[in-house]
This record gives sequence, structure tokens and C-alpha cells, in this order.
Amino acid sequence: MVRQAHHERGYMSKLERVDLFDRKSGSFFFLILLFIASLSLGWEYYHYKDFVKFDDPLARAEVIDQEVRLIGDKPKTSMKLRLENGASVRCAMSPYLRDLRGREVLVELQVAKVSFLDYLKGFRTRGLITEVYPPLSLKERWYRHISSAHNDQRMKELYGALFVATPMSMEFQALVGAMGLSPVLSISGYHFGILSLIAYFFLRTPYRWIQNNYFPYRHRNRDLFWIVTGLLFMYLSILEFNPAMVRSFGMIVVGYWLYDRGIKIVSLQTLLIAVGLLLAFFPRLFFSLSFWFSTFGVLSIFIFIRYYEHWKPWQIFLALHLWCYLVLLPISLAIFGTFSWNHLGSIPINLIFNLYYPTVLVLHWTPWADVFDSVLIKMFDTGALQNVVIPMWIGIGSIVLAVSAMRWRGSFWALGLLGLGTLGSAIYQIA
Repeated sequence: MVRQAHHERGYMSKLERVDLFDRKSGSFFFLILLFIASLSLGWEYYHYKDFVKFDDPLARAEVIDQEVRLIGDKPKTSMKLRLENGASVRCAMSPYLRDLRGREVLVELQVAKVSFLDYLKGFRTRGLITEVYPPLSLKERWYRHISSAHNDQRMKELYGALFVATPMSMEFQALVGAMGLSPVLSISGYHFGILSLIAYFFLRTPYRWIQNNYFPYRHRNRDLFWIVTGLLFMYLSILEFNPAMVRSFGMIVVGYWLYDRGIKIVSLQTLLIAVGLLLAFFPRLFFSLSFWFSTFGVLSIFIFIRYYEHWKPWQIFLALHLWCYLVLLPISLAIFGTFSWNHLGSIPINLIFNLYYPTVLVLHWTPWADVFDSVLIKMFDTGALQNVVIPMWIGIGSIVLAVSAMRWRGSFWALGLLGLGTLGSAIYQIA
């Protein structure tokens, strides 16, 4: 009897986490999301009508990216702008413009043919800069400080993308994608997670002393979480609310809020709640490819943890990198279609990146920020970009299998086999 009572107490002490919504409450929550989304779209439409009131309005904007490209066999400056109302626009201008990245400008745009859908997802049009405002954005000042430590242009672009989410040139981005390095070299939720751990590590000891002396009744981990979240939000604002990082930040906040209330975190429902909230409040994210890629990346992690959460942490750490590589490969190759032999080396590089990222972050506050440049330059010099053809239905199939794998183990294995088959096909095409 004593043993049975002890067993029952142990069983009851381990509370099972539950889903947040059942079918009825989930339907009600979905209606709330639709209501919020309708308000957000209504607000965007109001700004759109005000924007297209004149065929050639003057708009204040920030220069996000600037690059000289061949457009119709003629060199032009391709300039990406973010307008004050949040819309993104790309314009072809004179190739002789000076570097205006990070500056605010007054630009005249031709918007007579711009639809509301174009306005939401970003559009191309002709433009003419009429005035340049002198102050640089904080993001651009940070980028220039980082790039000043490097002589090679690719290193400037690499560390700019890594720390402040500045766009890479088309050629370098294609090479990075062909080498399978886009997930680690383009800032995303992966980096947010590393930064969160670093911040928590350094804040834990001083906060413990403060708490023990002044408010021992507080929940230490909960307080630290919200402090770290505040720091991450400041970083997010410096990055000008990069879509992938917005998704990551939303997932972190929603995930912890649910976890703190005994709700399941590793579930398709949790992911749908976070994505639904973000899309309802920020409808432009619907047209962001990086947002959907990062969401699919989180789903692939959830799938693995669902079936192998009983493994040891180091086993999960190693196997998860291989799993995510295989899961993301079909849709990535179906969309971008670039591959190389170096792509196979991205798995060990992703593992090393967990140490590399915080190391170079610290080094960029010292005179030795370029210590790894020679090694990285040699690595990129050996990279060769080759085109492969993976049908889009393969990529879509991987998404369908990923969603169903949250319930059926058979889909889990089919998803892994699809990734292996895609990898074999890509290797065969470049061999």
C-alpha cells in the first residue's frame, strides 16, 4: 500500500501538459484572428488609398539595399526602399548614384498601376530621388562599423547579413545558397536562440544576487525570460523588424507564455497559434519567403522532438542538424535550384557554427574581427554553383508530409526518405 501510494504521488506530481484549445474554443480563436486580420488589412488599405491618391506621390523612405545590376543590357542601380507606411518598393535608377544605404530619402514614385496586392507584397516601379537626408540609420551605422574590419567585399556582406540582416548581393547569395549555408549565414531564429542563451548566461548570476537580496519572492527564471525578451526586442527594432526575426520573436513569446501555463509547446497547434497571430497583426508577412522558410524550419524541429524527445541532449543536438537539413532540402532546391558539392559540408559547418557565431560576435568588439577571413575566403573560392531541377511537387509534398508527421510516424519516415531521395537526385545531376 505504501509503495502504491508513493507511485500515485509520483504520477500526480508529474502533470501532463495539455493543448490550449479544443475544437470549439479553437474555432472561436480562429474567428478572433480573422477579426484582427480584417482590422489590420483595413488599416493597410487606408494607407494604400492615401498613398495612391496621386499618380506620382512624394514619399519619405529608407534605402534598404542598393546594387548596380544589368537591366536590359544597361547598368542600373537597383534600389530597395522601405516607405514610411511600411511598404517595400524596388526602383531602377541611375548607375552613378552614391551609396545611400541606411539613409532616408524623399523619392517620387509612379504608382498609377500599383494594386493593393502589389502594395502589400512589395512592388517595382520607376522612381526619382529628390532629396537625401543626412542621418544614417542605427542599423547602417552598425553595419559600417562591422564592414570596416574587413577588406574583402564578401566578408563585409557575410558579417552584415549575420549581425544586422543587411542583404547580400545576388551573386553571393546564390553561392551561399548553393553551398547550403543560407540558414546559418542569413540571420534568423537560430541566431536569436544563441543570443538568448548568451544573454541568459551573463544575466543569471548578477540577477540571482539582486533577487536574493531585494525580492526573493520573485520567480527568477520568469523574470530573466522577460529581461532577455526585452533585449531581443531592442535588437529586433535595430534590425527594423526583419520578417524571419519577427516570426522567431513571436514564437519565443507565445511559446513561453504557453509553457508557463502548462500548455504543450511541441505541437502543431502551438505553431499555428504563433503564425496565426503574426499574420493577423502583420499581414505583409504572408508574402515573405523567409518567414515561411523559418516557420517550416520550426516545424521540422517540432517533428523530430515529438518522436525523439527521450534521447539524450547531445544526441538530439547532433541528429537534429541532419534531420533539418534533409527536411528543408526538397522545398529549398525546388524553389532556388542551386546546389554544389560544398552543400554536403554544410552539416558539420552548421554544428561548428554554434561556437563560431558567439566567437565572432565577441571578436567584432576587438581588433581581431577578421581572424577567420582567410579561411572563409578560401572556402567561398572553392564553391561552385550548379543548377539542379527538383519538381515543385516534391517541395510541396515535403510540406504536406511534415504537417502530417506531427500525427503519424509513417509520414515522419516518408519525409526523411524524401529528403534522402532529393539529396541523391541533386548529387546525380551535378556528378
